[in-house]
Amino acid sequence: MLKIHALRAHLYVIRFELLMGSLWCIFILNILFPNDIYRGYAQAIYLPIQLLAALVLFDNRPRILRLALFIGALLIVARALDLIFVKSLNVEMLLLYLFFFGSIMFEVFRQIANAKMFTAKMVYAAVCGLLLIGYCGYFLFLTIEFLKPGSFNGLGPGDQAINDLFYFSYVTILTIGYGDITPKTWIAKNATVLVGFTGYLYSIVVIALIVGRAHRMPRAAVSAVKKPASLTGHTAQQGQAAAQPERAAQPDSEPAQRQSQP
Repeated sequence: MLKIHALRAHLYVIRFELLMGSLWCIFILNILFPNDIYRGYAQAIYLPIQLLAALVLFDNRPRILRLALFIGALLIVARALDLIFVKSLNVEMLLLYLFFFGSIMFEVFRQIANAKMFTAKMVYAAVCGLLLIGYCGYFLFLTIEFLKPGSFNGLGPGDQAINDLFYFSYVTILTIGYGDITPKTWIAKNATVLVGFTGYLYSIVVIALIVGRAHRMPRAAVSAVKKPASLTGHTAQQGQAAAQPERAAQPDSEPAQRQSQP
């Protein structure tokens, strides 16, 4: 039991690094398995890693942890059914994905907002938050396209459209706007504005939080160091002043020693 608790404590310390690594898996595995992001074996590899990262993130919140575990188990079961038996769970799975990654996204936002000091972990959390906005936008766009095919112009044929929507989500939150893919229906346009505005607002708020806390941290450190430094300097000055009469008395004592010698 002690080893399990120690492992959980260690994983919680590196929770943002673990989450960021699990989120980057989709970019790396998409290079190795470029045919499809949403379906296929690539997702079967990175989905359990993302589930583990989510469970570590919610470790201090037992109720939400149990809910995340339940949603994650449903995702794994639905993914297995979709790969082996059933091929018609697209909308249900997409809604589960959206809820799963949305809950992780809001938890990351909460932990960033409650952080008291600026650390490297805050930077990792900020990167995770931006990646999660792209994930949620991707699954939102996929849901819209599955419910109303043709909601986006410029998508590739067949399963290539799934990869294109992943690309479109991150192009939207990064405000690049190449224009090769555009929303066509009204719901797709509203979803695009929502995802883009969320990414833009997140960047402003998180950067302000990081800069503000990084700006306050040196002042607190300097104020904590100044008092001991001044006291040390004052003591050193007193010690030097006390040592000066002793040094001044040493030359006077040499003639007296010479006179006492025969």
